[in-house]
Amino acid sequence: MTSTTDSHSKVRKLLLPIAVGAVAGFLGALAFLRLTDRGTDAGLSTSAEIAGLTALIYILSALAVLIGTLLPNAGAKVLNVEDADELREMKVQLCYSAVGMAAFGLALLILALSGPDGWFTPEAGAGLTIALVVLGVLVSKLMGRHTDELQQELSRDAMASSFVLVILIGGGWAILAHTGFLIAPGPLDLVTLFAASLLVAAFWQSAKRGLLTRGPN
Repeated sequence: MTSTTDSHSKVRKLLLPIAVGAVAGFLGALAFLRLTDRGTDAGLSTSAEIAGLTALIYILSALAVLIGTLLPNAGAKVLNVEDADELREMKVQLCYSAVGMAAFGLALLILALSGPDGWFTPEAGAGLTIALVVLGVLVSKLMGRHTDELQQELSRDAMASSFVLVILIGGGWAILAHTGFLIAPGPLDLVTLFAASLLVAAFWQSAKRGLLTRGPN
């Protein structure tokens, strides 16, 4: 009976962050697609739209973490933490994490909007994308100095799982494309695959450790 009650309590605690994330994601995706449809006569390709929507997940997640960290009392209601004190204790680490995620998300977004007929010229798109990726890597290195052993293990396992996903999905796609069953992935598709697989792997490894059902309070 107690186990069932605890399970229901955890589900109720997750309803608010799930609802906020769903609404923010829907509105962000809708705004992105409408805005980009007006940006050029031809609009974005399917690959660019998928890349842009993947980038939005990074950016919205980064904003949620940053705002929640700076406003810990409110953040404890939305973010998956035990309480506001945990956010205060992890402030530096979470701020680095938010900046890194935002950098990677913006890099993918700019790449999706780059091209001869895009919002960014090829030169500007390549330059900004590379600069943001470098920034994201540097910030991730700085964040690593503030992570404990469990977080470092989670990060390593997420990277390993992401690599497996890229091999399975990318490799399978390449095999089917080579044999004529599918259209070969483009460069942007591969970049999006790298970004999306890391998100999926991070959620998977977090769920395995029960980190997705411990809060918020």
